[in-house]
Parts: sequence; C-alpha cells; structure tokens
Amino acid sequence: MRTFHLLAPLVSMALAAAPATTEMALTSADGFALKGTLTLPAAKGKVPVVILAHQFHTDRAGWAPLVERLAARGIGTLALDLRGHGASTLKGSAQATVSDDFMASAKAVGFDSIPADLVQAATWLRSQPGVDGRRIGLAGSSVGAFASLLAAPQVKPVAILSLSPAGTGVFGEGAREKLKSAVLQAQASTLVLAAAEDKDAFENAKALAGLPGVAVSLAEGKAHGFAFFQERADLMAVFFGEYLTYHRTGQKYVKPEAEATKPAAEAAK
Repeated sequence: MRTFHLLAPLVSMALAAAPATTEMALTSADGFALKGTLTLPAAKGKVPVVILAHQFHTDRAGWAPLVERLAARGIGTLALDLRGHGASTLKGSAQATVSDDFMASAKAVGFDSIPADLVQAATWLRSQPGVDGRRIGLAGSSVGAFASLLAAPQVKPVAILSLSPAGTGVFGEGAREKLKSAVLQAQASTLVLAAAEDKDAFENAKALAGLPGVAVSLAEGKAHGFAFFQERADLMAVFFGEYLTYHRTGQKYVKPEAEATKPAAEAAK
C-alpha cells in the first residue's frame, strides 16, 4: 500500500449540483427492519460508494463529516442505522432498541449479525442505478468497524476504513483470529485508526498491523471512533479518493484548490 502522504483526491471540492438521496429499507434474515440513506453526487456515469457502519449508541447521522467530504470527491455513501439504533429498531412487530449497556444490547439485538446486515446492504447497493458495483468501499466505527472487517470477504470492497475496531466479545470465541482471517481474505486496501488508551481497539489494530494491504495508525490518548473526525476527516476522504477514484480510473489527478498550497505531509496529518 502507498504511504498516505502521497495520496491525493481526484476531483474539485466543488460540485455543481447537490447530491441526490435515496432511502434504503431492508428486512434482515432475523426480521429487523433496517434503514439507511444512499447519497450519490451528481455525475454523468456511475460512481463509487462507501457503506458506513456507525458505532454503538449513535446513528447514521454521525458520519456527516465524511459523507460531505466524500461527496465533494465524487464518491457516494450508504449510511446505515445499525440494528437497534436510529430508525432500525423494529424487529417483526416489536421494538428492539439498544440500552446504555453494550454487552446487554449486543445480546438483545444481535450485534453478531451486523456483518450479515452489511452484506445484505451491499447486495441492495449494487442493484441501484448510478452505483458502480466494482468500486465499493466499507467504513466502520467501533463495533461497526469490527463488523465491517468481518463482512469484507463477502462484500468485496476495494478499500476499508476502520475507526477503533472494537467489540471483540460480541463476535464469539477466537474473534480476533476471525478478524485477521477476514482481512486476509478480503484483500482490500485497509486503513485502521486506533488510540493507545482504547484497549480493545488498540489490541485489534495491533493484530492487523503487518497484514498485506493494511496500514495502521496508532495515536496517543483515548480517542475512539468518530472522535477521529476532529483531526483526520480529510485524511479519510483522501484515502477513499485514492482507492475508489483517481487510482482506479487512471484519470489525471487534479488537486483541489484548497489543498494545492499545502505540503503533502501536512495534508495527510
């Protein structure tokens, strides 16, 4: 994988028309009504899309900083409300909502089924007009990150962003080995961010370090999941811009005006 100080986005940060949105509604194998929002930037042809899986006790709206930056680079997003969160709280005719207790919520709503939900969402996504099914990305935060990595062999993404992959206890015995195996099978370009004092995410990130195609960035402190947007949202967008647009299309790279005056090393911070 290239070092990220050399990565570059494809298109100008300004698009003439506002992105179009489509609401997704699916029913999981075990009866959850899953909701999400597909956002596609204005484009003449089909565009790449990143599937977004949020962290515990949040919802799809938490991805707004990345959705905006990806749309500016000509990349669509499918932001999901994971089971038990946001608008995805109906299982059959009963409400099933997470509580403040992570492990109790995991058992109650079945967090171990989130990878299968993501595979189902990817199948739906590839059937939508305007979506280039060959250029799909995955991005997850915390339990959504762990689930995204596990789902990757079946989703077959080009690139994966994993923010603080955590929730190891949710996914059964040998979960960390399953995680490593899934990453090896997926063969996607993978960027993992984690903080040293975020124990589970830190250990999972270290377990993935050194695997082919995986770049791991370990930070000081306790930052977890969406907290990384504060300083690294642009890097995340640049990462997907490289692997889903510029690098894949073979088109000439055009540096956005806002970044043209920045040294490459500063842009990647």
